[in-house]
Amino acid sequence: MSGGAEMIAGAVVQRVAGMLGQAAWERVELLQRFSDDFEEMKGTLITVKAVTGDAEKRSQGSESVRLWLKKLKSAAYNIEDMIDELEANTKIWRSSTCPVKLVFMSFHPLITRFTLSNKMRKIREELDKIAEEHRKFNFLQLADTRPVNMNNQETSVVSSDKIEMIGRESEKTRILNLALQNDDPAKISIIPIVGLGGMGKTTLAKSVFVAKETNMFEVKAWVHVSMEFDVNKIVAAIISQVEGSLQANDTRLQNLNSCLQRILSGKIFLIVLDDLWEKRGDSLEKLMKMLQYGKEGSKIIVTTRSDQVAKALSIIRPSEFHTVPPTRLEALSSDDCFSIMNPSLQGNRLDVDLIKIGEEIAKKCGGVPLVAKALGYVMNKHCTKEAWIALKDSNILEIKDDDYGIMSGLMLSYYHMPSHQKLCFMYCSVFPKSHNIDHDSLIQQWVALGFIQGDHGISLHQVGQDCINDFLGMSFLTHSTTPEVLDSGRFKPTLKFHMHDVVHDLTRYVASEEFSYVKTMMHNNRTDNRNCHYQLLMNHEESSSAFKSLPPKVRAMHFRECNKLHLPKQAFSQALYLRVLDLSGCHVSELPGSVCKLKLLRYLDASNLPIPNFPKSLNRLLNLQTLILSNTSLKALPTNVGCLQKLQYFDLSGCVNLHELPTSFGNLSALLFLNLASCHELPTLPESFGKLHKLQFLNLSDCYKLHSLPESCCQLHDLTHLELSDCHNLEKVPDCIDQLSKLEYLNMTSCSKVQMLPESLCKLMMLKHLNLSFCVKLKHLPASIGVLRLQSLDLEGCLFLDGLPDSIFNMSTLVHVETAFFADLIESKVDKLREQLNLKRSCELDGRGDLWSQILELEKTPCLELQIKDLQNVKNLEGADQAKLLNSSNLTSLWLSWGHGESSMVEHADASVDKSVLEKLVPPRNLRHLHLNGYMSIDFSRWMLELPSYLPHLSTIVLLNLKGCSHLPPLGRLPNLRALWLGRMPNLKSVGREFYGDYGSCWKLRMILLNGMDNLEGWWTTRTSNEDEEFLIPNLHLLLAFDCPKLKFLPYPPRSVTWAVENSDHVLPEHGFGNLSSITSPYVLCIMGTSPSPEAWHRARYLCSIENLVLLSLTGLTTLPEVIRCFISLRKFNVEECDDLETLPEWLGDLTSLREIEIVSCPMLSSLPESIQRLTELKKLRITDCPALSEKCQGEDKHKIAHIPEVEFE
Repeated sequence: MSGGAEMIAGAVVQRVAGMLGQAAWERVELLQRFSDDFEEMKGTLITVKAVTGDAEKRSQGSESVRLWLKKLKSAAYNIEDMIDELEANTKIWRSSTCPVKLVFMSFHPLITRFTLSNKMRKIREELDKIAEEHRKFNFLQLADTRPVNMNNQETSVVSSDKIEMIGRESEKTRILNLALQNDDPAKISIIPIVGLGGMGKTTLAKSVFVAKETNMFEVKAWVHVSMEFDVNKIVAAIISQVEGSLQANDTRLQNLNSCLQRILSGKIFLIVLDDLWEKRGDSLEKLMKMLQYGKEGSKIIVTTRSDQVAKALSIIRPSEFHTVPPTRLEALSSDDCFSIMNPSLQGNRLDVDLIKIGEEIAKKCGGVPLVAKALGYVMNKHCTKEAWIALKDSNILEIKDDDYGIMSGLMLSYYHMPSHQKLCFMYCSVFPKSHNIDHDSLIQQWVALGFIQGDHGISLHQVGQDCINDFLGMSFLTHSTTPEVLDSGRFKPTLKFHMHDVVHDLTRYVASEEFSYVKTMMHNNRTDNRNCHYQLLMNHEESSSAFKSLPPKVRAMHFRECNKLHLPKQAFSQALYLRVLDLSGCHVSELPGSVCKLKLLRYLDASNLPIPNFPKSLNRLLNLQTLILSNTSLKALPTNVGCLQKLQYFDLSGCVNLHELPTSFGNLSALLFLNLASCHELPTLPESFGKLHKLQFLNLSDCYKLHSLPESCCQLHDLTHLELSDCHNLEKVPDCIDQLSKLEYLNMTSCSKVQMLPESLCKLMMLKHLNLSFCVKLKHLPASIGVLRLQSLDLEGCLFLDGLPDSIFNMSTLVHVETAFFADLIESKVDKLREQLNLKRSCELDGRGDLWSQILELEKTPCLELQIKDLQNVKNLEGADQAKLLNSSNLTSLWLSWGHGESSMVEHADASVDKSVLEKLVPPRNLRHLHLNGYMSIDFSRWMLELPSYLPHLSTIVLLNLKGCSHLPPLGRLPNLRALWLGRMPNLKSVGREFYGDYGSCWKLRMILLNGMDNLEGWWTTRTSNEDEEFLIPNLHLLLAFDCPKLKFLPYPPRSVTWAVENSDHVLPEHGFGNLSSITSPYVLCIMGTSPSPEAWHRARYLCSIENLVLLSLTGLTTLPEVIRCFISLRKFNVEECDDLETLPEWLGDLTSLREIEIVSCPMLSSLPESIQRLTELKKLRITDCPALSEKCQGEDKHKIAHIPEVEFE
């Protein structure tokens, strides 16, 4: 196949002709003087465009036609560059709020008019010459059978595990049997699948990988290898899939090897190495050496195009690995191809003529499933006799028995794309093979390059979405196979796509000279790049070679794996036509000044760069639409950032040093998407924030210092998604939140200081999803919450919620309500709600019956929550291997209960049976909540000891009455763990390194509840309890310790936001908190039960930052301890049910920050101190069930409380 750059000529011409309409004159006043010239050029382009279809067809056999198309395309590009440049110059000159005129004096209208005249003359002459040349070719005007809108058939971008395969049933059965059986039980088996590109190797492997039968494997991982074989990357990918992360992205081979050994050792694994090209035995040997740690019976499925790869694998480490004969995928029958095409006529049956034509097309697919899938999608889009005959008779469709022949078949699907989709598809050539393509980023780049235009009120994002849908339908894009461990609470999951290598080859073929791939050590780097518009630079280390000869007309540049590349200040001074610049693959501490001279730049990705400041000349980038600065070292934004009037997408997530947003931020009037997640040092938003009237998505998650939202936020009338999770200093949402009338999603997970929600929230009639999980101080829901049309409501971990309003039973739209780890007081109401709304999808099994038969039946039931009780009665394990709990893929919550009774002594045999039973009850990987009660064995099952590998999505764990347990499983390594409850485990004396593992911290752990841990003496908060190490519980919101008399946290306790302590004096910090890094600080202290010892009260002085103090049911407390005087920030003071309390000290008046005092059921207390009159900030006093005190305060001591606005007696 010859070069294919001419295949996009018609698409470019059509797009540019559309730019020459009336809208251009409206945008650029200067162009009005040349309106006649532009109209003439537009007419010429339209005339020539009419014959480009025939020209593109004839270009396959004619060099002169190809040359003519290239000239035409180049002229169209020049016109576009001229218009964009003029528009940018006009915008700069007109800018009044952004003083950039002096920098661009050459853009003065008089100078520009003269320059434009010369450019116009040259382009017109060039275009007229091209138009004249086309007449000698006698091109035909072909009827366009393509519909105006290809998107009448919807293809969802949501990934699905359902794999549809036709014609490969026997191959699937063989691979599945090989994966499940043990031909050589002493070895690890390698199962090769060999075939040409597009034959379905990946689809076949994936169908086996997701099959329920393979859930028997203890570890599963999928790695797309591709042509560039890198052992470190392969191993890192396996580790990240199993455990969710790597410590500080540590990719050193030695550390990776030890980590992989720990993960695989003694376990049966299934690993797929997809698209393996490496044939060198020494390289494969290195990889297999790292995979040898798995248990016998482990399997490695390899997909490859080469028999030589399979042969190389068969001779590697024969004592440890057994390579079975490869499964070769041959061409499918034409009947199978027609079935894959699955053509239909708007749901009706096809007539006989269409079926015959379709069968003829199927015969030309060469038996290649990928080609059949792509053509089938086109046939469904153009379901007419004429269109199908054109497909059948196409001379492009000549499939040969090689990769290039397959690519020719795919070309026909490309040919039938609308013009804008051809450009979008061609642009995918700029990504490296096997690259995971981000959904949003791809659409933004298409928009930046002008490939997609909004029409008839349809947004650009939706047009881009429709384009992706069509590529998915043709299998030109597929969902990334790599499973990710994600936090399910996040509001906008990242969608990643993968492109088949053959399809990627097609993008490079179509792009041809449009694309330049420059890589260190490559001998075939192009030197003639005059026609290049899209460039990918990889593995560059020296700046001189990279920037010496940049393509003069380059429009998009991507840098990948250029960590050692230095960017000189003038790096991009010659790339004046850049629209897209992705620097995320570099590692520079300063952005080159020449970037801010790129006046046409619309997309800039500088993520992950260690840049502390952004150039002040940022205000010159007036055309910028997308700016990605995530995970940079940015401390502040330029004060003139508001000049970016076209900015629509702004990503500042992970800028942990960013401490403020400038006032001009509110001038970003076009902003649609703003991501400020994990801006830890950001305390406030500017009042001007409310001027972002077009904003639709706002992510403020993990903004730990954000204490309030400005009232102006209520002016964000287009906002649909608001993410506030883990804003643990946020105390309330604005009362005016009802003005966000379009809000659909509100996530307030772990907003640990929010006590109530405003009633105005109930006016948000568009709200569909409300997440209040782990709002540990939330006490009430709005009374009229039932009027909302919620689809999901998450109340997990709201332990202090004192009730559900009756109106909630009217919420008929509710589909899902989450309450795991919930207050017993509310659970009955939640059960009633689920029953009333038919949401009760919980199941209960009983160990007194045939448990394994019950589990088999469970697979037929859509069960979300499962309770298995009386497991002590299960003595027979017969049938357990067939009844696999992990096949219940819908299960999110699991309760396992052994009813051994209260005795702590259990026969050893019973404990051993407990472990055997637990070993067989492996839950599905997506489980979020796990409860174990009454388990008696000293040891845990294998899957419990490897929870991060088996259950990486776990957010809640409850372990109660585990009387044999002396060491905890490595719960601290769970990447999504938010709540841990341990109760009545008499043999557990310490929690140390085994809890945390060798790396990582409990970053997401928000709640620790300990109850009746009589013998627990020490809990390490660093890896070895030394204070010069990383603090491993940095973000705790609730620490509740009841009856833990011996417990100490070493070297220091977590700086929990809320402390609740009863008969656990040593939990309080003995020596403060040291210098260990922590994100939270104490806010609430609740002391209960027997009054602490003087030593314990002395420890409380280290909690001086608390603002809320609760003394509850303290026996023996006659007056307040002196230590309370150090709580100078105290705003609320509650003393309840302290029967022995007689007096309040005079120094109470020194706590001048107090705003609210509540005294309940303190019968011995008869008066308030005189000093209470000094509490001028005190707004509320409530006295309940204190007869003597109430009488005196309403009588002779009335003057003491006269200054308090709100006083209540009950």
